[in-house]
Amino acid sequence: MTKEGNKLFGSVWKIWALRLLGAALVLAFAWHLYRLTRELDWSDFGRSLTRSDRWPYFLFVLALMPLNWWLEARKWHPLLSAFLTWPFSKTWRATIAGVTLSAATPNRIGEIGGRMTVATKEEWPAVIASSILGSACQWIAFLLLAWPGLMWTAGELLQDRINFPVTWLWPVGPVLLLAGIWLGKPAFVGLLKFLNGKWGYDTTQLSYGLEKVNAGLMIRAGAYACVRFSVYCGQLYLLLRFFGLALPVGKTLAGIAGIYLVQAGIPLPPGANLVTRTELGLLLWGDGPEVAAATVLAFATLFIVNVLLPSLPGYWLIVQKHK
Repeated sequence: MTKEGNKLFGSVWKIWALRLLGAALVLAFAWHLYRLTRELDWSDFGRSLTRSDRWPYFLFVLALMPLNWWLEARKWHPLLSAFLTWPFSKTWRATIAGVTLSAATPNRIGEIGGRMTVATKEEWPAVIASSILGSACQWIAFLLLAWPGLMWTAGELLQDRINFPVTWLWPVGPVLLLAGIWLGKPAFVGLLKFLNGKWGYDTTQLSYGLEKVNAGLMIRAGAYACVRFSVYCGQLYLLLRFFGLALPVGKTLAGIAGIYLVQAGIPLPPGANLVTRTELGLLLWGDGPEVAAATVLAFATLFIVNVLLPSLPGYWLIVQKHK
């Protein structure tokens, strides 16, 4: 087979693989929804969604979607600026392109690959390094906001499974955060030195850029991460309300944050992530058919709004780049 034929065969195979993956995810979601809600009166549930007091919740979720990704771009931009001189508009385009490849990867690790499509090959190491720093800032949000939320909402569940007071676990999040602040940069510098010259990459420029990444810069990016995480959790709470699940605001937001913390530590594809999040939600909020329907539909809708919808312009950006 010719080189062109191999390339064509590879492209066709990838297209069909993505189609099969999409079909498998849809079927898995349908089965999961049926298993949890087979006793639900769907006609009554559907009528409840037509009530005029429900739709403001959904419209607010849609309005928050651009803010969610603007905050992500704002978090990443100062970190990227330590290595590259990009205008914010280009950082914004790269962020949206990253959403496209992240939709079908565990914990959205494809986000970095999508961002790289907007950059030149020479800029790839800077994009990767700054994105890893951005992920570290996300863990600032997890440990500052989600860890206390997990301890508050799941403390009783944990107490039944451990042989010591659950209060002993409360300081773990702050301790890990302080350890990351103290040891993170030296570890990253050591990694760059180790990789210097390997596979033809010169990491000297990255090491120089990393010197500009000080505590103030990480705190600034971490603040954006915390605000974005709060918006994300708020969107899910609004969707739970839209689907008819009226829960206390404070403890529900804390539980949502805890769910995302647990899920972030488990590298699963999006379909499996949906199952994991739903099961954790049912542990916290009950397992009745109405609760199950609201929970699984809220998580699925948030994925559609925050990932699939913005991935459409991201796909266009990638196609335009490779024309």
